Amino acid sequence: MPANRRRGVFVAALAATLAAGCSTEPEPPPAYRLNGDACGAVNPADFEALTRSTPTKTPSKLVAGLNGGDCKMEFDGSGGYASLMTFIAIHPSGEPAAKAMYDDFRKNDGERSRPGTDITVSDVDGLGSAAYLYRQRDDKKPWAAGEFWLYKYNIRHGSLVLTVSGSGYARDAAAWPATEEDMKAKVRKSAEETMKTLKP
Repeated sequence: MPANRRRGVFVAALAATLAAGCSTEPEPPPAYRLNGDACGAVNPADFEALTRSTPTKTPSKLVAGLNGGDCKMEFDGSGGYASLMTFIAIHPSGEPAAKAMYDDFRKNDGERSRPGTDITVSDVDGLGSAAYLYRQRDDKKPWAAGEFWLYKYNIRHGSLVLTVSGSGYARDAAAWPATEEDMKAKVRKSAEETMKTLKP
């Protein structure tokens, strides 16, 4: 076999191998489900450590026709105060209904973010099929754990719409994150852990 032809066969075989091993096709969303109430799907450990408090937990059900539920956790201790709100909606009719709900949330939150407010809304990569962060904080001064903050992640993945909203302030800032990015990461981690809990 001529050298040029051998080289061409080798290159074609290598390309086929790389294509097979590096597929960019995303995994299909799982069939999310909630066992028990919504508070059972939420890990409070990070916020217990920040506030030095065990949370009060208030679960509630969703309207008829939706699977899932709400969970309100409040932490009020010597380290500080935090509220962690989790909304889990699993649409029996599938992804189109979840997309419609998510798009409505995105539109309404986007309308709250306008000049003169302390609210920003930005899309987020790496969470489900689509996600955004709703952020409320006064940017006229540097971030500090003792100032009020609110970060809400809204995520759509398959039939699931998940909203995780954290807010609060420090009383003893020593144990709290020193940067805003670290604080946002704790709320995002709560959302990621809840999604894992909801997987079958």
